[in-house]
Amino acid sequence: MGGAEVEIERRFLVDGRGPKPWAENNEGIVRMAQVYLGKTGFEVDVEGCRLIHGGTVLVAGLAADRIERIAAFQEWSVRLRMENEHAVLTLKGPRTGATAAEHEFPVDPALVKAALERDDLPSLEKVRHLWRGSDGHLWEVDEFEGPLGGIVIAEVELDAEDEAVALPDFLGLEVTMAKVWSSHALAKLVLEGRRLD
Repeated sequence: MGGAEVEIERRFLVDGRGPKPWAENNEGIVRMAQVYLGKTGFEVDVEGCRLIHGGTVLVAGLAADRIERIAAFQEWSVRLRMENEHAVLTLKGPRTGATAAEHEFPVDPALVKAALERDDLPSLEKVRHLWRGSDGHLWEVDEFEGPLGGIVIAEVELDAEDEAVALPDFLGLEVTMAKVWSSHALAKLVLEGRRLD
């Protein structure tokens, strides 16, 4: 159960004012709504092989070796996301270069929808286009919606930080190392804006 434990990706701003090859010719579109739970309240129940937040069980039945690896680290970013009709919990560790520890698990959609309805948690919405580059790499081009409408960010997952990748012409500034352009930082910005209203 769950996804890969390491994520290596490069991220770029995209100028969405010109042609949009990712929208015209892609391998799929995923509507996303995601919300970030606070680090306070997140609990790794090693004996019960469960992940818990605020007393609510997010995931149960994890393999003992995996739950121990998760428990060995305390600074996870905890994200719940709807991907079309599928619900996913993602734990992300801090990024070093283009690499971050990551664990993904399917969860109950009702859990995610309830968290998305809360106005005290950072959240955002975006449409992801899956676009294949000339060298075969799959790019995820995110067009943000709502208060972040107009922002477009493209990212590509790699097997190694030094892996060669053909950069599409539509890419702008690389923001891989700039934390202010992470989805978590953008979601916090939306939350701050709501508090000012």
